[in-house]
Amino acid sequence: MSNRAIDSYIDEFKIYLHQLSESEQNDVVEFYQEYLTDAKLTSSDAIINKLGTPKNLARKVLADYSIKMSEENYQHVNDGRLTNNERFKKNIAMIGLVILALMASPIALPIAFVVILMLALTVALGIFLVLSFLFLVAASVIGGIGAIFMGFSVIFQSFATTVFYLGVGLVILGIDFFLIPIIIALFKWFFSVIVIFFRWLGKKLLYGRKTPIKGEKKNA
Repeated sequence: MSNRAIDSYIDEFKIYLHQLSESEQNDVVEFYQEYLTDAKLTSSDAIINKLGTPKNLARKVLADYSIKMSEENYQHVNDGRLTNNERFKKNIAMIGLVILALMASPIALPIAFVVILMLALTVALGIFLVLSFLFLVAASVIGGIGAIFMGFSVIFQSFATTVFYLGVGLVILGIDFFLIPIIIALFKWFFSVIVIFFRWLGKKLLYGRKTPIKGEKKNA
């Protein structure tokens, strides 16, 4: 039986699900429509009291989908043919959706502010470290190349000095080329830790509350 309050809620809810495919939208909408009908929630106040506003519920649903895709390393997106840069952007989007889902829950709102503050500090620290690393690498590369040119400039004056400067320059450049991949790998590892943390945080938010999520375990 059609209910005006349910239909109005579902219509607005679906507007915020544009990030999902049409089939996923229909799947989610059908789930909540059946849930509201079975729960016999016939007024807008009762529905919002149970599920939250359509926008807030959509944020939680989108965060749930995004977490699941991230856990699967986006193998179901474009048949898994994504570049590392595209996966990075999608994980950033997942983090944003989890934060929005946190802000959509009054109980989790204080957690959201703490998480946003921690994330801002982490990003600021990360930018500082990246810029410092780039500056040190640039300075050392310039220094290494300068030492090599210095060595060649005195080749007719002192062979020993030339060998010394060439050796110093090559050692500096060798250390740079050795450290750069290691530092990049460390930054990638650190970002993966942040992604895992937000997946965990999102699961605690989504499955640790009363609002039902499609596909969640009944005893969660």
